[in-house]
Amino acid sequence: MVVVWYVNNRSFKEGFDKGFLINDKCGEMLENNKKGKFTCPYEVDGHGYKDYSRLANEISVSWEPEFIENAEVINLDKPFIQAEFEKELYKIGDEKGWEERNFDVDDDGEDERIISADVAMNHTPNIAMIVKDGKIIFRADGANVWIGQGYENKGFTLYETIDWNTGETEFTRYIPKDGGFLPIWIQRSCWVTFK
Repeated sequence: MVVVWYVNNRSFKEGFDKGFLINDKCGEMLENNKKGKFTCPYEVDGHGYKDYSRLANEISVSWEPEFIENAEVINLDKPFIQAEFEKELYKIGDEKGWEERNFDVDDDGEDERIISADVAMNHTPNIAMIVKDGKIIFRADGANVWIGQGYENKGFTLYETIDWNTGETEFTRYIPKDGGFLPIWIQRSCWVTFK
């Protein structure tokens, strides 16, 4: 079963029992690919519009989220030294090579620094990290990585491109736990192509 931002009742109950509050009405179900694993590219009957399958990023589909079993808390505590950090970045002219947003990820009522940076010329690789009190408390490196704000400041979602050609993207949800962040579910998405 392929779904767009949907959590099935069994997964919702398992997550709820573990203390993860996730809305089970997050999206709508698509009744395709009822068997097997989610694969990209994801093909559907084009109803005579196969020529449009070359248009990237028009229609995307996501597989239902899977809870991560036996996940471990990620606990980073490295000093953030801006001059050292900027040495590894790709810059044009006077640009600093990174941008910053601020929002609360650990539910303490204080905003953390959410930093996104490029280390190469185009798209990838990238760095996404969270800085609190001058320390790096989370870092991810990869293709088009991005940290999005979590529901009610309870953690964040990490977005990463897996394959630019198929639009395959991976979303991993993290919640604050024991001074770090625990990954609780993962979901994949990709563009639809017509056959």
